Amino acid sequence: MHVINSIEYIYPSCQSYCTRILMRKQNKYIRQNNQLRVILNVKIMNTELNKQLLLKTWINIWSLLNTIVATIVSLFIIVYIVIIYMSKKHLKKSFHVSLVLTCNTSLSVICFSITLSLMSLASIGGDHNIISLNRMVFWVCHFRGFLNYIFLTSLYLSYVLQAGYRFFRIVYHKHKHLRTLSTFSCYIFAQWLLSFVLILPILFANKNYSSLIIYSPEDFNCLVPFDNIRGIVFVLLTVYVSPLCGLCLIYSRIIIHLQQKRKQPALHRQNKRDASVIKRIYTVIIILWGLCLPTTVFFIRFIVTGNLHWATYRICWMTISISLAFISLSSLYVTPQIYKKVRVICGCSKHHRKSYSIMERERKISENPTSNILNK
Repeated sequence: MHVINSIEYIYPSCQSYCTRILMRKQNKYIRQNNQLRVILNVKIMNTELNKQLLLKTWINIWSLLNTIVATIVSLFIIVYIVIIYMSKKHLKKSFHVSLVLTCNTSLSVICFSITLSLMSLASIGGDHNIISLNRMVFWVCHFRGFLNYIFLTSLYLSYVLQAGYRFFRIVYHKHKHLRTLSTFSCYIFAQWLLSFVLILPILFANKNYSSLIIYSPEDFNCLVPFDNIRGIVFVLLTVYVSPLCGLCLIYSRIIIHLQQKRKQPALHRQNKRDASVIKRIYTVIIILWGLCLPTTVFFIRFIVTGNLHWATYRICWMTISISLAFISLSSLYVTPQIYKKVRVICGCSKHHRKSYSIMERERKISENPTSNILNK
């Protein structure tokens, strides 16, 4: 009887001891599983972060290459225009207001490309913790962001000036004082001054009269964020929408005038030449509309979903840099004087050389018909 009582006493103690051992092992397995899950989650997060870092780097490098291309082509255009201006032989015949306006647009492209390149370099330095590039992050960050919007506005307004020159030349062709070099020199000065004045409210339009441009720690640059609805709407309306609407209105008025004056023989040749130039400018307008498209799409996505993609600003910079490269290349195509020279330089076929020599011979004969008769 005593033995039975002792067994009954020992059995629950053994059972509780076994359950404690099992619980300890179970807790140990749970801790190990949790540790493995944490390690796997950390590895997954690291792989995702590495992928994001790699993608950010490629976006920044691509943006940097596009800005370099835009800068080189724009410098070529400016140097060529300066050579034309310095050449006394072709000064009166080849130098036009359109070349000055093209030079002005190229200058805006160069200035905007420089600020965009500094933004890309600052992002690369911040992502990879490069000390030499990291200094650009805090080097006049807000001032660089302010200049970025000024140069972008100036770029759009320079195309408004080109449209205004075509408007005065086609619609008001009898009023030559409206399209003189001195008049458009004043317009160019007013364009740069207006670019500064239009963007100036960014510096004090926020709450407590603070700047709308803030530092983004994820992108290592200063900009107007998408979560500031008032700031981004102001940028879209001032920088993109207003100049583009002005361009569309001016060119629609020119098209209506060309359709009305198509049958006049005196202006038929000039209007035909200007119409071909306007068709080329259409491509530039499409590029300018495409330049603001990514910003608008990401802004609408942010309003609808409330979420901002991690590569939003960098994708916007990349698309802007691609548009800059196309804009600089299209300047060669839009301006007739530069376009003809580029065709002659790049034309490797005999057909281009023959046609150019024939055109030059006909031009000399038309200029000096008496000398041609005496030679015969």
